[in-house]
Amino acid sequence: MVGEDFAARTIRALARQRALCRDPRPVVAEVLGDLLDQARGTAFGRDHELAKVTTAAEWRRAVPIRSYEELRPYVERQLAGEADVLTRSAPYAFLTTSGSSGRPKYVPTTRHWRDRYRGRGLYAQWGLYFERTEVFHHVADHVLDLSWERTPVSRSLHGFPVYSISRRPAAVGAQDWVPPWYDAPWLRGDDGEGYADTLYRKLCLLAASDVRMVVTLNPSKIVGLAEQLATRGAELVEDVAKGTVCGRPEAGMTADPWRARALESVLRRRPEGLRLYDLWPGLSLVVCWNSASAGLYRDWLEEVTPGVPKLPFSTTGTEGIVTIPVDGHPSAGPLAADQGFYEFVPYQDGDDGGPLDPWTPTLSPFELETGRSYRLVMSQANGLYRYDVQDVYTAVGTVGELPRLEFAGRAGFGSSFTGEKLTEDHVHQAVREAYDPAWGSLPVFTCVPSWGAPPGYVLAVEWPARLGRPERKGFAAAAEAALQRCNPEYADKRRTERLRPLRLLPLAPGGFVALAEEQRRRGAAAMQIKHHWIQRDGALLELIDELGLALPQ
Repeated sequence: MVGEDFAARTIRALARQRALCRDPRPVVAEVLGDLLDQARGTAFGRDHELAKVTTAAEWRRAVPIRSYEELRPYVERQLAGEADVLTRSAPYAFLTTSGSSGRPKYVPTTRHWRDRYRGRGLYAQWGLYFERTEVFHHVADHVLDLSWERTPVSRSLHGFPVYSISRRPAAVGAQDWVPPWYDAPWLRGDDGEGYADTLYRKLCLLAASDVRMVVTLNPSKIVGLAEQLATRGAELVEDVAKGTVCGRPEAGMTADPWRARALESVLRRRPEGLRLYDLWPGLSLVVCWNSASAGLYRDWLEEVTPGVPKLPFSTTGTEGIVTIPVDGHPSAGPLAADQGFYEFVPYQDGDDGGPLDPWTPTLSPFELETGRSYRLVMSQANGLYRYDVQDVYTAVGTVGELPRLEFAGRAGFGSSFTGEKLTEDHVHQAVREAYDPAWGSLPVFTCVPSWGAPPGYVLAVEWPARLGRPERKGFAAAAEAALQRCNPEYADKRRTERLRPLRLLPLAPGGFVALAEEQRRRGAAAMQIKHHWIQRDGALLELIDELGLALPQ
């Protein structure tokens, strides 16, 4: 069976990844050799005299550390059609993601990079998931993979297809990631389909399946899936009975009156809504990021999937894979030393996230200290050489000879008008302390910097309809007090009136889904729409106002 062959392949890839942890040094040298082979004879190779480079020390002396903006001129030459700019293997498409400058980043993707690196990394991490659930047969029927969608290319730039890593059109060869659900109707994506309807469609198409694992990158997607099921249960029952989605015929959807009656019976007993375990009682694994701000979803995730084991997705971005889980650690994995050439710079508390000095000394993976945090500098066979990712990782142990790394967040991510250095952890802690558990589950929220004289912060919260103005006023005061307790610098700036008091902005239920829908409509890729507990600027307030999402004060 195809499923059996696939599962066996993933288990072999996992075994290879575990062997890498035990003896990584030959592979690290091999990866550097491959990067040099890709770069020699290119414009970049000539600019940095890479024909003379053979060792890691020579590599560090020849190539400066660069931000994406400093690498952008090379990428733009590729986009203009020039050959052999960064890599000998020509790019066939460009992956798009958000950039710190406000301009999108375009990451070249080549068949060499996809076949030799990215594809094999995905097989390894899925081997762990199948091993943990002991799902080795009919895997296409047991998996809901929310980590990507097959979406037709709708954009191009200078003749090159442009798309996000999570909404790509197709595999590029036998070594690429081709799971058994590759042609499943629920994996199909449509740039014109709204976020909520996308999740609801997947629920309809898999309502009669025995889903054992749900896999995604952002935990917010699983929470969103649960919310769609809870709020649209009656609609789902009707669609399952008729074989429709949103009342319309859908490829892959067949009428199942028996299943519809069973779900309707559950809904009568529990009018507050269906739960994921009602739909999939065999659900035995949830996979998603579970560190940095994603880790703050743990309580919500446990609420919608109670008792279901959780494992981390690989620490992966558009530019490359950094860690691949190989065991049961809930939030960190060993460095994926076969995916690129990785260097590290000790992270300092005063780091504002600005670009690293081009000749900053770096450490190898074998020099990291458990308990310390580091900024990542990575080199990938896609042409991003000595790239200052601006991501921070904490070494939380070792797996064999490789460091076990947990993503700690973006360097300097947060807000600081007057030196208060407000972080996502501060905001999340304050809201949790201020929100009365008797009011129900913690709502979705974010903190937005708002300029003024003095400046301050706006706490946008999806406010429960049953709670009125007195509760709002009490919550706002409690959140302000909690924020001062957990951040003494913020308290000092408030005491000296350099910051104005925290202001509550109540949003209608579903407000953040509406914001994500609008961002997607305006061209943002799914991977770019990440929920943060604190925003970098006030742009979100403008969008909230434009869409009329705020409740009357």
